[in-house]
Amino acid sequence: MKALVVSFMSGLLALGSAGVAAGEETTPGPGPELPGWLSEIDVHAFLSVGFVHDFNDPDSDVISQRFFDFKNDEFRVDDFQFSLLKAAEAPGEAGFRFDLDVGSNIPDVIQSAGLFDDPDGEDIDVRQAYVTYIAPLGNGLTIDFGKYITAFGLEVIEGWPGFNDNYSHSYDFSFAIPFTHTGLRLTYPVNDQFSLMFMAVNGWDKVDDNNDAKGFHGQVAFFPMENVSLYFNYMGSPEQADNDDDWRHLWNVVWVVKPFPATIPALTFSGDYTHGREDNVGIGGREAKWHSFEGVLRYDFTEKFFVAVRGEFMKDEDGARISAGTEQTVWAFTITPTFLVTDHLVVRPEFRYDESNADVFEDDDGAFTEDSQATIGVNVIYYF
Repeated sequence: MKALVVSFMSGLLALGSAGVAAGEETTPGPGPELPGWLSEIDVHAFLSVGFVHDFNDPDSDVISQRFFDFKNDEFRVDDFQFSLLKAAEAPGEAGFRFDLDVGSNIPDVIQSAGLFDDPDGEDIDVRQAYVTYIAPLGNGLTIDFGKYITAFGLEVIEGWPGFNDNYSHSYDFSFAIPFTHTGLRLTYPVNDQFSLMFMAVNGWDKVDDNNDAKGFHGQVAFFPMENVSLYFNYMGSPEQADNDDDWRHLWNVVWVVKPFPATIPALTFSGDYTHGREDNVGIGGREAKWHSFEGVLRYDFTEKFFVAVRGEFMKDEDGARISAGTEQTVWAFTITPTFLVTDHLVVRPEFRYDESNADVFEDDDGAFTEDSQATIGVNVIYYF
């Protein structure tokens, strides 16, 4: 094999020498053209790193009742996302989306049941993977089939399309609603003011269903005027293993409003309210109920700097959602200044205070004796 390679290279050199001697053009010609379909695929990336300090100094170094920024006094790679996207924009067009996430926080937390073999989760997750087709029906019926992020809630699982106004996530996002669904999604824009969406899915955060029933989710989006957006969501599904009878119901309304567009255009008020209940899962097998609310005031001082203040509460009536078996009502206040350093670089420090009517926060001795918790943190994002 080595002799063949040497002979081949010698032949190339000889041909090159002959060409130069004869005065032939030695400038290489154009390379092979890329397939046309490749130029239609968008490539995106997102990187989030952070650090959080809990003034309770929990002995376990786990910040109580946090779902994403849960490690105390550690620099963390929250998430790195790589995304491929072929957009479908008009009736008759097809496309796809694929989001791959790796990191120490987000991928493990949002991972759907059945996606990987390890029941304890992995630091890698296929956040979304779905095919899209816009059927030429009326204004265009968008059909998505695969795994995708839920339509519930004000906040998003952050990635290249956008990030939340606050670094830490609310109780509503972390404990009251699902993260992703796997199944069929239909979206239809009725007109400029109304849009309808329907899903038939495996349930909450499940790639492999744990029973024989499906979940059904509907949304009505309403845009009554230029500066008001409203979203009304409902989902019903049996979520318990091998149980098709005891249903979980979830109602949610989301709003994004500029209350004074003429006089204070830099001010935005957004928020959501969620009510959920599930049969036969509460303490003693009774019905479990939960309520959550968050409101965010954001003021854009300049194009490169804004401050978001969030107030929230969640009432977990039966201890079924936040801390297993602990009935509690918890409040939280968060302030997040955000600096848009460049078009792609974001820096945001944050202060947050949580308080519960139960002793649910860990102290420096490893005991859960505290009814409040204060944290400071910083998050840096780069995306394109």
